[in-house]
Amino acid sequence: MHDEDLLGYLLDALDRDERQQIERALRHDPELRRRLAHLRKQLPPRDPVPCEPPAGLAELTCDLVEGCHVQCRQTGWTPRDRCVGRRGCSLADLAMALGVFLASAMLFFPVLANSRYRSRMHACQFNLQRLGAALRGFSQLNQGWFPAIPVSGNRAAAGIFGPVLLEQEFVVDSRILICPGSSLAREPGSWRPPTLQEIDRAEGQSLNRLHRRMGGSYGYSLGYRVGDRYFPPRDEGRSHYALLSDTPSLHLSDRRSNNHCGLGQNVVFEDGHVEFIVDPVEVAPRNALFVNRYGVAEAGADKDDYVIGRSDMPPLLPGR
Repeated sequence: MHDEDLLGYLLDALDRDERQQIERALRHDPELRRRLAHLRKQLPPRDPVPCEPPAGLAELTCDLVEGCHVQCRQTGWTPRDRCVGRRGCSLADLAMALGVFLASAMLFFPVLANSRYRSRMHACQFNLQRLGAALRGFSQLNQGWFPAIPVSGNRAAAGIFGPVLLEQEFVVDSRILICPGSSLAREPGSWRPPTLQEIDRAEGQSLNRLHRRMGGSYGYSLGYRVGDRYFPPRDEGRSHYALLSDTPSLHLSDRRSNNHCGLGQNVVFEDGHVEFIVDPVEVAPRNALFVNRYGVAEAGADKDDYVIGRSDMPPLLPGR
């Protein structure tokens, strides 16, 4: 794999098959991930603006053209007329108007998209700060322990932190469990996390659906294990210990979150501060964000080895 290929991947200049090929290679090659991270640092900083065309752009353009046609018909314009000396427009006028409109759109809409992107990112950070404060409040009443994820049973999934905080009223507004930049925020209708009683009663696919949704748009620390014993995360006020983040994905490289267009993830640390982390593999010298020290997406190898799990992820893999 050449550096040119990796640069194309970073700049989103590859087709779908080439991108998937590189993502498969990245999953299995630590050296390739290191080279990608090095190249990312060499690129000049740029604002992560999702360049999506605004809704209704085609309709607005057609309305503009129709408006020009109506104006010209009202003034007696024909395609051969130059409308000299009277109110009207020519083909050149129409072309110029359309050019000005499209040029303005190219300048305005990326700025608007950037503003929306940043607004959603800041709202997500505010949500995580509030959730981090709720988790610290929980730990103060539970001998320094954050909410535990059972290793078996209906509650054995990372997203259980959401219903627990709501049930005990450390969180009173369930909307803070939704990142404004996530796909969940774009779903029609109001989202509601399940209650603990609903989780306990559910079975089969119904239980799986509740597991996927009960943590909202965020992932939670899976805790750690020592030998055969499993422990939930413990509150020690550490500035380097990741507690919650935008939920990891199953299809992007390094499991990076898709909440912010795959460009990075907000992370709240144990001491309450929030950072936007671009590369989930380089959060700290010994820690990746979504896998433990052995590269496995399950509970950490010791109390300082944090792993953020998706809402439906159990703390330990089956048979371990």
